Amino acid sequence: MIELAHVSKIYGKKQNQFTALEGIDLKLESGISVAVTGKSGSGKSTLMHIMSGLDKATNGTVVIDGENLDDMKTKTKDSFRANKMGFIFQSFFVQGNETCADNIALPLEIAGVTGKRRRELIDKALEQVELGDKRSAKAKNLSGGQKQRLAIARAIVNEPSILFADEPTGNLDSVTGDTIENLLFDLNKRLNCTLVIVTHDKDLADKCDIRVNMKDGRIESVTGAKVGKK
Repeated sequence: MIELAHVSKIYGKKQNQFTALEGIDLKLESGISVAVTGKSGSGKSTLMHIMSGLDKATNGTVVIDGENLDDMKTKTKDSFRANKMGFIFQSFFVQGNETCADNIALPLEIAGVTGKRRRELIDKALEQVELGDKRSAKAKNLSGGQKQRLAIARAIVNEPSILFADEPTGNLDSVTGDTIENLLFDLNKRLNCTLVIVTHDKDLADKCDIRVNMKDGRIESVTGAKVGKK
C-alpha cells in the first residue's frame, strides 16, 4: 500500500518559491493500476517522484507497505527502491553502447544480486518483454519500441511490487504504444504489482482501475471502479 498524508513540495526560496504540491492525501491499495493525469505543470511527475522517494516532500509523510520513506537514510532508501520499485520513463534512458543484458543488470547490482541468480533474472525479464533473443545485442541497435521494452525489462528484473511509469508511450507511434500499454497491464496482473502511470493520454488513463486527476499541485478528483474498496 502507498499512503501519502498532508504532502507538500516547495521548490526555491523566498520570492522564488514555487509550490508544486500542496496538501496531498492519497491511499493506494496494492496490486491496482493507477493513472495520474492533469495538464502540464499540474504536479503529476512531482507526485510520482515524491511517492517513489526519488524526491523528498517538504512537508507530510510517504509510507509504503508500512515503511516511512522520510525515516530512511539515503543508502537504505536506495536499497528499498531497488528491491521494491521499478521505473519506466518516456525517454527510455538505456545505454546505447551496452548490451541489453548489461542495461538490465543495474537494479540487480544496486540490490546486491550476483552470479547465477542475476543471470536467471535478466533472462526472465528479457523473455517477459519478448526480447529473449537480444541478450547480447547493443541497445543502440534496437528500435524505439524495443528500447522501451528493454527499459521495462530493467524495471521488472528485480520483480518489484510497485511499477512507476512516467509517460511510457509518449515517444512511440500508436501501434507500438498500444503494445507497450498491453505489456504494462499484463505485468500488473501477472506479477500483481501496483502500476502507477503518469500520462496525458485519456484512453490510457481510462484503462486503469483508478484515475487521480491533478490541478495546480492539488488532487482535483479520484475516480474509478476501485476507489474506496479494499
